[in-house]
Amino acid sequence: MKRDRYSLGLALGSGAARGLAHIGVLKALDAEGVRIDFIAGTSIGALIGALYAAGITAAEIERVACGVDWRQLVRLVDPIFPTSGLIDGKKVARFISELLPVRTFEELTIPMALVATDVETGEALTIRQGNLLEALRAAVAFPGIFTPVRFGNRFLVDGGLCNPIPADVVRALGADVVIGVCAIPAMNRSRRETYIPLPSEEIPTAQPLRGRFTPKGVERLLRDLWPFNNTPEDRGERKPPGIFKVCAQSVAIMENQINDLRLESNDIDVLIRPELGALTLLEFNRAEEAIRAGEEATHRQIEKIRRLVEVD
Repeated sequence: MKRDRYSLGLALGSGAARGLAHIGVLKALDAEGVRIDFIAGTSIGALIGALYAAGITAAEIERVACGVDWRQLVRLVDPIFPTSGLIDGKKVARFISELLPVRTFEELTIPMALVATDVETGEALTIRQGNLLEALRAAVAFPGIFTPVRFGNRFLVDGGLCNPIPADVVRALGADVVIGVCAIPAMNRSRRETYIPLPSEEIPTAQPLRGRFTPKGVERLLRDLWPFNNTPEDRGERKPPGIFKVCAQSVAIMENQINDLRLESNDIDVLIRPELGALTLLEFNRAEEAIRAGEEATHRQIEKIRRLVEVD
């Protein structure tokens, strides 16, 4: 029997707040009537992809993303005494469970795989069956911030560490044509600053740690470090980045290098790379801007996508 079209797979990558552009990609594909047959996701791409694969439309996902008061995200923070991460992540998991209408991979309307990283071996792990919520919790467990998630005998963290755009995974699911969505920012390597040591009399005295890592102390620390807590007056003076930004940027630097190598070798038929400008990894409050960028980038590629899925 002759096929009327080639199957289309979507690989949604990492990128934290910049990954909200994935919503725009899905929204544009919906508007153009392009059907997605398979989805693979890692990090923020895993979450957005799972919502879509569960039957939630891109427009509905957009309403949630733009309707959330991201400045109140600190309420989802459940700080713990630092062992393998600052945040346990159970509140975030409950938040995700309230959004998802399904609990297992088998209930999804679109076949999907998530990518996580075994933090002990560095191995990429593809998850495509069983408990969807636990798999998502692992796929979005940003290292250093969220504690690793136990999955059998493994401890898993964000899949973006080893596979920022899982095009090979969605190809393995059965996709003939693969769209890869890259929201990872190119790092600014132009800054060159000279290190100038402080005079010895200006070196601050170390402060005792007693009381700073109690649960309440960690919560106060997180509130101080959360990027949305900075007032305009605070931004006037250049300050060292907080721990969230340090972790995010450190992972982004690493992912950027891995991503460049994978883009050269991965079999991606259409690469969608939204123009996100100065939008940073933690600016979830700029959801509308990220979504619009995803839409625009997808519309620029839509004719190529149509040609690839058509059977001659």
